[in-house]
Amino acid sequence: MSQLDQMFDFIIMLTSKQIRDSFSQEVAENAINRFTSRFKELYEQLKTKSNETEVFHGMNPIFVIALEDALPLDEKDKSELTKYILLIYKAMLEDMVLEPQRRNMSLSKDPWSTFVQDTRKGNAKIYDNEYFKVKEVIATSEQYGFDINRCFYQEIFKEFGREDLGHILCEYDNILAENVSQWISFNRDETIAAGSDKCLFRFQKNIQEFSENPIISNLYSLLQIVDDSEDMLTRQELIDRGLDGSTDLDDLIKLYNLIKNHSGIKTSIINDKFVIGTDESYEKHEQWLQLFNRKLSKEGRSLIIRSLPLNLKEEKINRLIRDILENPYELPSIKWVCLNYLQHHFSSRIGFEVDGVDEVQINVGLLEELRRIFPNISFEVKTAENSKILVQAFGKGIPEYKLNEPITQLRKKVVDSFPDAGISRIKPIISADQIANKFIEIFDDPSQPFQLRELALRILISRVGGKLIPFLIKVAENKEDDQFLRGRAIDSLSWVTDSLPQIYSSFDEFVTLPNPIKRSVIDFVSRNGIEEDLLLSIAKSDNISSIIRIITIKNLKTYQDPSTTEFLLNLAMDRQNTERIRQAALEALGEHNVKKEGKNGLFKIFTDPRETSFIRMEVFDTLKELGYTLAENDDSEEQTDWIARIGVMKLMEG
Repeated sequence: MSQLDQMFDFIIMLTSKQIRDSFSQEVAENAINRFTSRFKELYEQLKTKSNETEVFHGMNPIFVIALEDALPLDEKDKSELTKYILLIYKAMLEDMVLEPQRRNMSLSKDPWSTFVQDTRKGNAKIYDNEYFKVKEVIATSEQYGFDINRCFYQEIFKEFGREDLGHILCEYDNILAENVSQWISFNRDETIAAGSDKCLFRFQKNIQEFSENPIISNLYSLLQIVDDSEDMLTRQELIDRGLDGSTDLDDLIKLYNLIKNHSGIKTSIINDKFVIGTDESYEKHEQWLQLFNRKLSKEGRSLIIRSLPLNLKEEKINRLIRDILENPYELPSIKWVCLNYLQHHFSSRIGFEVDGVDEVQINVGLLEELRRIFPNISFEVKTAENSKILVQAFGKGIPEYKLNEPITQLRKKVVDSFPDAGISRIKPIISADQIANKFIEIFDDPSQPFQLRELALRILISRVGGKLIPFLIKVAENKEDDQFLRGRAIDSLSWVTDSLPQIYSSFDEFVTLPNPIKRSVIDFVSRNGIEEDLLLSIAKSDNISSIIRIITIKNLKTYQDPSTTEFLLNLAMDRQNTERIRQAALEALGEHNVKKEGKNGLFKIFTDPRETSFIRMEVFDTLKELGYTLAENDDSEEQTDWIARIGVMKLMEG
């Protein structure tokens, strides 16, 4: 297989992966088949009338044409196509070009010279030919520029009738520019694709201090001057060559010797920033970088996340985890593992306010014993904005309910010690914790996958309880949101409030709700003892699915109104109803105050051989729950059916 054929297959592989990551399975497979077929068709056409150099360069425009033909995108909007093109090129270039370039630039004593030399080599290899006619036009200590006087890419687009796509390939250069943006600024005002007669590439050296700290900057400046000189230099000669005249040279030399003699120092680059640490921290750093390597298996990345130490500082968590959560192309399963990890860093807070006491009075004596009893919980006493003293208990990874005991004990100590002080009730504290905010962002974002929002909701409920009410109501009332998550929001609200969100305005509107929301509304109504009429209407309606009616009928057990009892008895005794409906009615009746006549009616069902054994045994259980005795039955007869005989014996025993 030729190198060109290998490149062709490599592009198909990367493109297929990106399409699968971006679309549903069915849409992705159809798009991949269309792309592969179209790309192959254009590739074969290109090979028949072009030499090897032309095929090499022509591969780029035909790739763009094939992908545009294959993806299910708006034909007028090229922004989505451009996004996918750049993602594929980034994946193609990362290991071979981008990462080595960043590494070389960061290790270079003179990143600008390194960039210029590398760019010249690249131009000589790729663009110094009749197809692009590159010409260097400026080269100084701070500026570098060249022109492309012919664009073979645009000519291929024109040949295939797609001149409108030429500007997309121009965006390719921004990938390379962004890779060196820490050191170099890039500008290109004119391109052939936009109608100019040439493409102007202009680069500017970024002039910046090595550090905002003058000691570090001066040390860096000193080392650069020494490295660039073959002679020993006096202090004045150093100043003449750029060293700050106010620098304490002796201190810099001491600092340099300390660093030089430290054998365990390692350095690296994180998010284009210089970092330094020990050999051990460097090894961890190299492992953690694998979190962002999507070529690593899902299982391998999950293992790295699960093995991260729980005492990581928040800024490291932000770098390692939040970047993954904020990547729209990341696997939901990896994000799910990240959320599970983050909950261990989630700071729950609970507290109360005190008026008439100062911070010192509470800190001295009152907290010492509690800190010993609850070593994993932190206590904080500070002046709030309203000039009152805010007393808090909080802990990373500790649910809100586990803070109740320590904060209650502390409040009692304050009440006993300062009986004249004004002391508020204990309440949750709205956290400024960035990690807590990340859970809220995910839960509050309808574009996130359901499993992530549902996990964020579960963690939030366990950590912050009532503070989540506004968000729960917002999701519950949003008709455009996921129906299952709306149901979970209503379920959660039923534990912390007795007011049902505005889900519907009439029974007819209730009937149109999705089943998960109907079910949650029913549970809410039952748990809070409100809107009994709604439950009866659902139970009686033929327009409601049987599963929802069954759930509703079972929930009628909490409503003891005689009319409800009568309704349940009628459901249970009517053989026209399904077994499951009758079973639900019988289950609910077990907690009602059923009168003698009703119990006798149930006993007749139990002793009737025409009834199924399932219904008869359900009736038997209900009779036992009701404390039924045969003495209540005025017309009981001798039973010959074996189920009835055994049941009567059991009732007599019980």
